[in-house]
Amino acid sequence: MLNSHDVSDRRILAAVRELRSLNERRFTTRQLQVPFQRGWRRDYVLNDRALNREDRPVLEAILKVIGSTFVHHTRNFQHRRGRSRKLCEIEQPLRPIPLHEWERKNYPQSWHRYFQYQLLLTWGNHWQPHWVFTQPSFYRLKTSRNMIFEIRVIDPDVERRIGELERWLELNQAWARYGSLKGRRQSWRWCDGEARLQKLTNKRHRQEISRARENFPEVDPAASVWRIPTSLRPFLFLPA
Repeated sequence: MLNSHDVSDRRILAAVRELRSLNERRFTTRQLQVPFQRGWRRDYVLNDRALNREDRPVLEAILKVIGSTFVHHTRNFQHRRGRSRKLCEIEQPLRPIPLHEWERKNYPQSWHRYFQYQLLLTWGNHWQPHWVFTQPSFYRLKTSRNMIFEIRVIDPDVERRIGELERWLELNQAWARYGSLKGRRQSWRWCDGEARLQKLTNKRHRQEISRARENFPEVDPAASVWRIPTSLRPFLFLPA
């Protein structure tokens, strides 16, 4: 026979399952009878020299993996950078393939002749192995209109039910219990990741300030006095 705790846990699990199922059906796609343009898009395509090569199918298959698409509101793909507000072109490099992705998706061994093994600095200041394409001259950037052929429409009934489930889970503090049922670690810090990141950021700032004070002779003369690590007490100002 189930007790009250078991019944409550089953209700929580059922509510989370229903919420995830509804989130998958939250939007429906509707085709437009009259497409419209929203900005411009820039893609990589094969250049004229690569179109005449014997390995054209291989280059096209590689492009589907390392190619990138960028959408911008102007056709020149430029933005203003820094205080000078200088117009700079938006960079759009080819995507390097991480080593774990290459092994997981089992790309053909014949592709190795087009790539070079390198260590790249990724997010979080970590060096990760990648396969970098060595023949970027085979491709060129092509700008075209970004046409919208379909839109996503929110189902009001599904949205209403999602709101009811989210309110019930929050009011009953069910998310913490759900994490416990799934075996997740319960920490007294609800944002321990953000706290650790802030601690590392503060440490880096202190190191930069200390390094700047060591290089005091190179400080701009127009800098304010409070940044000068020299006390003014030893100086005596005598009347003329």
